[in-house]
Amino acid sequence: MNEIKEIEVIPILQKLIQFKTVNPPGKTIDAINYVKKILSKKGILCEIQEYSEDRANLFAEYGSGEESIVLCGHIDVVPAGDKKKWAFDPFEGIEHNGRIYGRGATDMKGAIASYIAILLKLKEKNVKLTKKIKLLITSDEEVGMGGAKAALNTDIMESTHFLIIGEPTELKLSIAQKGVYWAKIKVFGKSAHGSTPELGVNAIEKAAELIAKIKTTIPSTKHPLLNHSTLNIGKISGGTSFNVVPEYCEFTLDYRVVPSVNYNEIREKINRILKLFNSKEDAQAKFEEVHIIPPIESNSEIAFLGKLKEKLKKKGILEIVGVTYGTDGAVLVPPNNTDFVIFGPGRLDQLHVTDEYTLKDEVVTYSNLLLETIIELFEEE
Repeated sequence: MNEIKEIEVIPILQKLIQFKTVNPPGKTIDAINYVKKILSKKGILCEIQEYSEDRANLFAEYGSGEESIVLCGHIDVVPAGDKKKWAFDPFEGIEHNGRIYGRGATDMKGAIASYIAILLKLKEKNVKLTKKIKLLITSDEEVGMGGAKAALNTDIMESTHFLIIGEPTELKLSIAQKGVYWAKIKVFGKSAHGSTPELGVNAIEKAAELIAKIKTTIPSTKHPLLNHSTLNIGKISGGTSFNVVPEYCEFTLDYRVVPSVNYNEIREKINRILKLFNSKEDAQAKFEEVHIIPPIESNSEIAFLGKLKEKLKKKGILEIVGVTYGTDGAVLVPPNNTDFVIFGPGRLDQLHVTDEYTLKDEVVTYSNLLLETIIELFEEE
């Protein structure tokens, strides 16, 4: 029977948690070497792409055929914070009451352990497939998606039929992801003594005017799965003292966009606002883009999705969703407009938190859902 048992996946997850792939600093090579060792030992073809010091991606594949299904996950994790606040050591992978605790248990070493178990099971049973099953484990997803960008320098995404990104979704299927547009706006005024503000130009007050204008100009666009785009003023700084009119102020924009939003239109709107501001005010303003991730959306009629929907329906999971967080899909999907699903074990309220955990049963269920779908759709007749 082609079934992945708890003993075939949970120990792998626990071992992965024990590798401190915290980013920063982002050292992942030891964990990557561990994955290569256990896959290569069973005769599964693996390759390591060490694209930066101590940072690497892993590529593995099973099966044949011109097209491939890519299982994608990142192995780096965010810092654990104050370890004294954790009930269990964040880098031990402790099991307690049906949960596996540790940094990365949910985000997203649970899915990676499932991918490894799937490849090992396919190899063990010598399942003949009409498509290749490729594994892509990336680094640096938590800080800049450097691993996914490096992966594009290889042929990993060529002839990809479907991409599965195992970020935590509580086993719901997500076919849309918000994009990210970060910008910094700098406002230059004129200093003066605090008792004679009329002699200066208050950069903080001018920044406040700009913020109000931007918030009423940048659209809040609706989307059926992602609700609507949002704008957050995440940081503002300026001024030097109580009694000095501030000559400088800067603030940041965090705009989370839905797929229908055009970044060029956003740039044009901001530039028009600043051009008008600079022509009328004593203050001057400039803006710079800091970080951009495109929104992505997939075709909902792909056969792989349809098969997963059938299986999840039997478990009472009916909802198709979108995600507001970023994934490697923002890098991997756009070049070829690859169809994808974001689908993985783990609760959303466990992302980046103290005492992060994932449910053992959910990881096992996820492993078998994917394995069954792969075999039912792609096993040779």
